[in-house]
Amino acid sequence: MKTVAALILAILAVGVPAGAGATGPKGTVSGSDDPRLSYSDPRQQYPDPRLQYSDPRQQYSDPRLQYSDPRQPKPDPRQQPNVFPRSLPVVVITQPVYIAAPPSCVVPGYWAYAWVPQSYASSVFVPGYYNSDALWVDGHYESRTYTSGYYQPYWVPERAC
Repeated sequence: MKTVAALILAILAVGVPAGAGATGPKGTVSGSDDPRLSYSDPRQQYPDPRLQYSDPRQQYSDPRLQYSDPRQPKPDPRQQPNVFPRSLPVVVITQPVYIAAPPSCVVPGYWAYAWVPQSYASSVFVPGYYNSDALWVDGHYESRTYTSGYYQPYWVPERAC
């Protein structure tokens, strides 16, 4: 295993350029004769503890599955007639469900607006002026009518077509 790791480390070290002034491949490999050039990973000295021991949870089954809960009373079909023994099959008969759809031609309710006209009269002072016959008309008050209005909302209820 160490020789394979050393070969992979040597291939990786040779393939990486060492900079602009590098003249050739340089690298150190574990297992070298010179102890100054050898490097070994200290983590490889100790085996992986996960590989030494198996998971104890896999050796034993769950004890909760072996015993029933003593706090739960066991039903007696003679005392409780609505509780059936587990050996009898249970037959479920479903009832039909009818859904009534609303009428297909219904115009839903909506808001509409109607114009409500308003008018009011006001007295306005008219200054003196010359009319079309070149006669002077003195200043006076006269009544003027103004019209306006607004939109009044109202609800139109739903109806059938």
